[in-house]
Amino acid sequence: MSQKNLVSIIIRAKNEEDWIGKTLEMVHKQTYTDFEVILVDNASTDTTVEIGRRYGCKIISVEKYIPGKLINEGIRGSRGSLLAILSAHCVPCDEHWLENLVTNFEDEEVAGVYGRQLPLPETSSFDKRDLVITFGPEKKIQRKDSFFHNANSMIRRSVWEDMPFDEKITNIEDRVWASEVLKKGYKIIYEPESRVFHHHGIHQYGNVERCESTVTILDSIEDYSLHSEKWENGLVNSHQDIVAIVPILESQVDALLSKPEGSSRTFFELLVDETKKSNQIKDVVISTGSDVLLQHASRLNVLTYDLNNVEHHKELSLEDILKSTLLHIEIKQKYTPEYIMYIKPTHAFRTVDLINEIIRKALAEKADSVFVAKKDYKACWSLEEGKFVRKDSGFTKRSVKEPLWLGYTGVGNIIRTDYVRKKERIGESVSIVNVEDGAVLLDISEPSDLFIAKKIYFDYFKQYAKKKEE
Repeated sequence: MSQKNLVSIIIRAKNEEDWIGKTLEMVHKQTYTDFEVILVDNASTDTTVEIGRRYGCKIISVEKYIPGKLINEGIRGSRGSLLAILSAHCVPCDEHWLENLVTNFEDEEVAGVYGRQLPLPETSSFDKRDLVITFGPEKKIQRKDSFFHNANSMIRRSVWEDMPFDEKITNIEDRVWASEVLKKGYKIIYEPESRVFHHHGIHQYGNVERCESTVTILDSIEDYSLHSEKWENGLVNSHQDIVAIVPILESQVDALLSKPEGSSRTFFELLVDETKKSNQIKDVVISTGSDVLLQHASRLNVLTYDLNNVEHHKELSLEDILKSTLLHIEIKQKYTPEYIMYIKPTHAFRTVDLINEIIRKALAEKADSVFVAKKDYKACWSLEEGKFVRKDSGFTKRSVKEPLWLGYTGVGNIIRTDYVRKKERIGESVSIVNVEDGAVLLDISEPSDLFIAKKIYFDYFKQYAKKKEE
């Protein structure tokens, strides 16, 4: 079908800030370009609507959740002759998703088309089983079977005008609609070439062991594995952008502008260069009120946030600065990162490998926050209600003693964006990267550590580079 038909893409969402950016990014990469996007928001309390606006979506707000009503309201606010219906957490698998839906409407008897839904690598065994079994690789023409799924579908507007979605029922509005149009003599098409990644399942959970056995078999099917590899290999971004924020206080400037022995470059320049080496980080942002460092940062081709423009910036907490910088990124750069990497600039021995390990751990474990820590086996007490309470596991052999973990969040601390927005640096699910290298923990804002760092920096990174080559 030629691009003479305007398609209205109706996206339903509620608190989908983790997914809506991914979905809209792929929507705007489609080969079929004659479309508008209507975001129907169901009382989101996060940044879903803000992200939608950045992508040029028309926003329609509906307070009460009735799926048929949400879709109908979106359609009423649209102009297209064809209506694509998409859940905010369903990410198009490739740039042909929309085109492959549209092509089916060359047949005037077709009322609706629904596409394939693929699980993500991290999808639970139950959900993976359900999606792979329900949405197979073969195209189907349905004249009696009323199965239809609005997470990834398209309908003809002229049919909807006669038969809108039911606004009273609380689920399966898609199947009820399909049943009605089939009675009128229309056809429903299942189009497996229109694919989305969907992390939810569609059935109830059952026997865990049996389900995992089923998934093991499904994982060996070439058709499914190819799509899973596409997500993992980054043909579709498996995570939203990660931004490194480097807040710099006035008290840290002199140390950062000093130079290690044998180097013509400042600690600040070396910090920026090492951080920029990470291919996992989209942007590095220097947040400071220092005019000198703002100028240096611009020359080093990283983003800057001038804290002098923030009222009472010298009184802000670290959490305030991170949140304010995040909002600045969202406004100026027009995207919302999934994670923020907090980097304290005065830890001079932070390598790109350590940065990447923190990021890898956060993504692999789906953690809210990951930070650097060091094992400690010393005796430790805290004062509670006037009494000292021992916190370690007592005097016992180190080989069997459980260590305490001393956090060094300034060395590296990755945090989900929604926690940064709440001015928190540690989320509910936490993981740790253990560091035993004492140099990594040095803080050059301390005169004694600065003295040591100047002496050993050149040789340290020379040895680091040598080890990487081995």
